Amino acid sequence: MRINPKTILEKLIVKAAANQPDITPEQLQQNGIDLRLARAEKVVGQLELYADNRTVKPSLIEMQLSNNCYLFHAGEQYSLTFMEDLDIPSGMAALIIHRSTINRFAGTLISAHIDSGYRSQGGCGATFRPHTTTLIEVGARVAQIVIDTAEESSLYSGQYQDSKEKKQ
Repeated sequence: MRINPKTILEKLIVKAAANQPDITPEQLQQNGIDLRLARAEKVVGQLELYADNRTVKPSLIEMQLSNNCYLFHAGEQYSLTFMEDLDIPSGMAALIIHRSTINRFAGTLISAHIDSGYRSQGGCGATFRPHTTTLIEVGARVAQIVIDTAEESSLYSGQYQDSKEKKQ
């Protein structure tokens, strides 16, 4: 069952990260809460995943702002960080999806399923369509989080718990 956006705010499942503007009424949607862009980094290099759980991560290069906007280039891979912190309680799980304007005109935001117990600043991957550039201002609503009830086997306790930075 999908959790009501007002309940999400009341339970502090999604809240403004430290030093970020408060969540606005415009962010509350019918079934989720819009997430705002705080920071963007370009993904450079190769990801390596091995059967023995070894991982070699690509580098994240901080992008430069111009007039408080990031310029994304077609076909490039980016890591986005949101202005909101996430604290997914027991009995719930979440998905981050792109807003429809991103989907229709610019590209795709990529996120994994967010497990019960996950607690950290929100973020996702992004790739933009060929033959175009995309300009996004810091604070723009780019994604939406939806939260459902879930029966977990255990709570998340992985490497990204309580992380504020995705840099290596």
